[in-house]
Formats: sequence, C-alpha cells, structure tokens
Amino acid sequence: MTQRDEGHDYRDSKNKAQAYERKQKYEAIIDMVIRWLDSNIDDAMNEFDPLASDSADLKQKIELALDPSTTKKQIEDGDLWKILNFTTIQ
Repeated sequence: MTQRDEGHDYRDSKNKAQAYERKQKYEAIIDMVIRWLDSNIDDAMNEFDPLASDSADLKQKIELALDPSTTKKQIEDGDLWKILNFTTIQ
C-alpha cells in the first residue's frame, strides 16, 4: 500500500468517525429538545397556556419529521400538518 493510499484510508475513516459523531450529537440534541418541550407541556398551568400549546405543536412536528416515512422533501416544504392530516385520515 502506498503512502497516498494510507492517507486516503485515514481520511475516509476520519470522515466516517466525524459523521457518526455528528449523527450521535444530532440525536442527543433532538432528545434534549423533546425533554424541554415535555417540561413546558407538563409545567403548564392549564391546557390553554400558549407556551404549552406551542411546545406541543413543535414536539408533534419534530416527531413527524423524525418518522421514517416522512421524506426530506416533505420536511423542507415545511407543511408537516398535511402529513399529520393525511396519516390520521387513512
């Protein structure tokens, strides 16, 4: 194996390790946000609390976006409520 090949192997494994670390970090961030939203929802004084309502809406959108059947295009289009309405109608 040449020195150039070894450099490519090192770079490839480093890139894979960084991608894995980013994925783990993103998952940890999502978990943290979900816990924070749950806390806002649980701490609300009543069901009409605007913070609790917004938190519940955001949590539902995040969960829809994370669903394996949701496509990247649907997320980029940003109208996750259409997905929710479509899945609840079926």
